[in-house]
Amino acid sequence: MTVSVGLRRTLQCAAAVTALALAIAGSASANFELGQEAFKRGQYDIAIDTWKKFAEAGDIRSKKALGDVFSDNICSQREAERMAAKGVTPRSLTPPPSKVVPVDNVEALKWYILAAHHDFSVIANPTADEVRAQVVANSCLPYVREVMTTSEVRTAEDRAAKTFERGSPRDLYNLGLMFQRGAGVSKDNTKALMLFELAKTKGVGEASQAFEKLEQITDAGEEKAAREMVLAWQPPLPELYDKNPPHLQELERLRKELNELRNQDALQAVSDIDVELIQRALKALGFYFGAADNKMGPDTRAAIRRFQYSLVARDTEMTEEEKEAVRTGVLTAKQTVELVKLAAKSQHPMSQYVYGIMHARGVGVVQNGAEAVKWLQDAADADLALAHYALGVIYRDGTTGLNEVEPNKVEAAKHFAKAYALGYKPAGDALKLLEFEAPRQSD
Repeated sequence: MTVSVGLRRTLQCAAAVTALALAIAGSASANFELGQEAFKRGQYDIAIDTWKKFAEAGDIRSKKALGDVFSDNICSQREAERMAAKGVTPRSLTPPPSKVVPVDNVEALKWYILAAHHDFSVIANPTADEVRAQVVANSCLPYVREVMTTSEVRTAEDRAAKTFERGSPRDLYNLGLMFQRGAGVSKDNTKALMLFELAKTKGVGEASQAFEKLEQITDAGEEKAAREMVLAWQPPLPELYDKNPPHLQELERLRKELNELRNQDALQAVSDIDVELIQRALKALGFYFGAADNKMGPDTRAAIRRFQYSLVARDTEMTEEEKEAVRTGVLTAKQTVELVKLAAKSQHPMSQYVYGIMHARGVGVVQNGAEAVKWLQDAADADLALAHYALGVIYRDGTTGLNEVEPNKVEAAKHFAKAYALGYKPAGDALKLLEFEAPRQSD
């Protein structure tokens, strides 16, 4: 059978492209496995360096592996919890990397975003493992985000976006799609227009169509801003230059140490909570059956041990001996915070009051005015006079920290009056003083 020269040439080109794709896929797989073998040998720094090299070169499995390492395998942990909730015993998990690699959720989210939005157009036939890595990375995004602050998420998304911007013209186009859809990064049509324009000028045909479609649903202000951003755009410097110089890194380290000291002081304050409040919280959760007598007797110790065991009962990575060792009968400060939180969530008014005060003062938890009001209001709805009084103080003085509450004399008077009506006498004096006192401004 005669084959035309053109057809023969086409077939030869197709064969060459297929061979190249298979060679790239095979090489990437081998590169990923180099890091995997180093990790198994306990050479964690070598593993991470290896994965970073090949992740930056475009290996999706290395990107996903870095997300796993820096997030303490959070996806595997959540999957185990989901299975346990269904009564299914999860398979034994690999020891979490955090025992040897510090958790860094910002880095984890960055690498998961890069893996979840990896462009397979360079390799026409990705392997099943590569496709699976993308699917799993995408499913991990919400799990990592839920344990991060808004600022941390923003930092991670910015790092991921800059990584795309340092890449090829097609990476610019793909990043534009991400901003247009709000996928992996916050939705921003102006940035999407800018990136489509940049990709279009660099020869990406799809970018022209994407720009025209998006232009139809954006206003003149967004288009003008996008044009200005195009003119000002410069490829981001390598990530090394994004990091603070050594002296600023040292200042950041000292700041973290000071915050840790403050946290220790706050946790010490938690440890001073009355035994009676502990007994009431334990009783609300079904661990204590005696009277709330404010005495740390054998029954209270036994209840604490039951509670302590409940905190680790479903931990698949602990042995029974390790779980038993947790049953000390003496609450740590962090266990006390957890006890109060769980009792508050079980609708126990006194625990809701205590948890609200903890949020108002930043004792054992992050100081947060909105959270303080939420928990105190729950307790107040159960006609707890102390909760109404505390709300009166908050609305009289305002709060500091996250989600500050502004002074509101009307609300303060309402809660002081309710507390007094419920029999809390100091609220009457506070109500009288309120008439002669201007609302204090929070710092």
